Amino acid sequence: MKLKLIISGIILLFILASCSSQETENNSEQKIINENVSVISNNSAAYLEVNFLPSSTARYLVREQLANLDFPIDAIGETNEVDGSIVLDKNGNVINEKSIIIVNVKSLKSDSGKRDKYISRKSLESSTYPEVKISIKKIDNLPWPLPNNGENDITIIGDMTAHGVTDQIAWNTKVNFNNNSVKGLAKTNFKFEKFDMELPRVAIVLSVDDNIRLELDFNAEIKYLE
Repeated sequence: MKLKLIISGIILLFILASCSSQETENNSEQKIINENVSVISNNSAAYLEVNFLPSSTARYLVREQLANLDFPIDAIGETNEVDGSIVLDKNGNVINEKSIIIVNVKSLKSDSGKRDKYISRKSLESSTYPEVKISIKKIDNLPWPLPNNGENDITIIGDMTAHGVTDQIAWNTKVNFNNNSVKGLAKTNFKFEKFDMELPRVAIVLSVDDNIRLELDFNAEIKYLE
């Protein structure tokens, strides 16, 4: 009987030791996981913001041939209702979910009220789709750390949602740094069908190029978060 008790006790000790060892191993693994998550979190934390100022302008340019002119001209519509930020981490990588630019397309104005009404009603359907949203994914050739001055050519790549359609767009951008501010001109172009928009067709316009050029003429302030 005593022998059975001794054997049972030894077995119980082995079981307890095994459980303790397993718990220690699990705790060590969890600690490593937590440390890795912490490193990833710290690396992707917001480091600085590039905040667009009210003096920024968004515009479209479309080449058209009017019936009363002997040469083509650019139809140009503009708005200053541009808002948004680009947020970067310590390595200069874009934090996607925080890097969004919004343009109010209902406020676009050109030199022709009739054109504006047509573009708003037919091409943009701005009553249904009043905004264009640009979600920035990455910036190629961005100097890092950001310089205090100088001019650079970069490419801003992101998903643009316009007229209910989302597609990737690359903006060729020239930027000028000046201490904690930056000015830039971002340009891109595409066919009307890319965002399921109707090519303008009115009596006074003989032809319209199937090529929309967009420009974002921006002024922004740089704000460091640490």
